[in-house]
Amino acid sequence: MAEQSFDKTRKRNQLDLKDASGVHHLSRDKYAAIADDTLKKFQTGSSNTRGNHRNVNLQQDLRFSIENTIVYTEDDLITETLMKSSSSPVYEIRHSTTLQAAELLASEIDDDNRIGILNFASAKNPGGGFLKGSNAQEESIARSSSLYLALSQDRIFPQFYGYHRREKNGLYTHRIIYSPRVTIIKDDNGKMLSSPYHVGIVTCAASNASICQDMELTRQTMKERIRCLLTVFQMHRHDVVVLGAFGCGVFKNDPREVAIAFREHLESEEFRNVFSRIIFAIFDADMHHVFEEVFAISQYQEK
Repeated sequence: MAEQSFDKTRKRNQLDLKDASGVHHLSRDKYAAIADDTLKKFQTGSSNTRGNHRNVNLQQDLRFSIENTIVYTEDDLITETLMKSSSSPVYEIRHSTTLQAAELLASEIDDDNRIGILNFASAKNPGGGFLKGSNAQEESIARSSSLYLALSQDRIFPQFYGYHRREKNGLYTHRIIYSPRVTIIKDDNGKMLSSPYHVGIVTCAASNASICQDMELTRQTMKERIRCLLTVFQMHRHDVVVLGAFGCGVFKNDPREVAIAFREHLESEEFRNVFSRIIFAIFDADMHHVFEEVFAISQYQEK
């Protein structure tokens, strides 16, 4: 059964190739302009959507997201299982961006409160370098949504970003920011969506393996961090989530080790039946292949 389920995922990935090729690489100036436009739309509280040009009032959802954003410390994340799914989860390895996977879920699921996505965060700057036109997973999310306004508020900054700015070893900490009901209004290319949607976002910084001296300590730290971020999704009852090759870009964590850490936690008693659907959205083709290999030998669908 596991092999058959994975074959279906593999066939779906052929469609994902079209998704990945649909993302355009723009200039830093263009990305910065998209980010600036997004912030202005949230500040004015309305936007003209692509397609039907209807006005969407953003202020209420933005206020809710900002007021209910919270920082979890390591001590907060030692918790018992709070939520169990009634069925075994469906796993997908998709060659796409995080936003493409999230938009797919929003189009298929009536209750977008169920959807959660992982933000591969900068430990020191909310939104990474999105205001200056940088482009990575976090920047794409930040310039397309209300996330930055939740992360950059005064009561959040010192607990997460200020705290990590004092860290010197590159491991960072298991502190995590959770932001509910973040509104996504654009796609990866900066085009307005005809139907904006909401997601809960778990903002978590991976360890920077490129500067860490102790590789075994880095591996163990990453494994525990993955447990912590899954716990936050669980605590907020997001049973449909978008994950990915967490920390495997500029931070140089080994994608195979990260994939195995995710697999081991998701197969564990703690998380085995917590989620109903998980998409690993991986834009890099080589990393996508690694995750395919790791999850192909998993026995998820047989449990």
